[in-house]
Amino acid sequence: MKLRWRDLRENTDGVHIQDSVELPNLVKENLQLIALEPVYVNLHGVESFGLATVKGSLRTKATLRCSRCLVDYSHKLRAPFAEEFVQVDEDKLADAEATMEEDRTPVAGDFIELAPFVEQEIALALPYAPLHSPDCKGLCTVCGVNLNETTCSCKTERIDPRLADLAKFFETDK
Repeated sequence: MKLRWRDLRENTDGVHIQDSVELPNLVKENLQLIALEPVYVNLHGVESFGLATVKGSLRTKATLRCSRCLVDYSHKLRAPFAEEFVQVDEDKLADAEATMEEDRTPVAGDFIELAPFVEQEIALALPYAPLHSPDCKGLCTVCGVNLNETTCSCKTERIDPRLADLAKFFETDK
């Protein structure tokens, strides 16, 4: 998905972009992301004095794996998009990247490639530890059964090894 500098300069009201983007690399890189539908992009770009500002929203639907019980579930993602770009000459790109303000991206050439920035925003919108439900009980640490679906009779009492002798002291033999 590309945005032309010339289109930005010629349209004083800005350029509106409605498109969809496939992000197959994001699925490959994230183990808990099982599938990702195309990302619907709704952006508006304006140019002023060599600075292109692109703002809008992104939305998609992801299939994630719950980090506690390993069940796959569907999750809607919405993310804001706001980036600033500065057009620079090809031979000055390396210098511009080193000296440019952190929130502005130098771009050489006639096009701004937006797909990497869309991918970055979607990656940041993904939950760090996805849960299909806030009260997910997870898996039994002994037998591995999904505790949301059934219960088990495994003994899961954990005793701190430093206090194990003290626990034995208080045990009563009957």
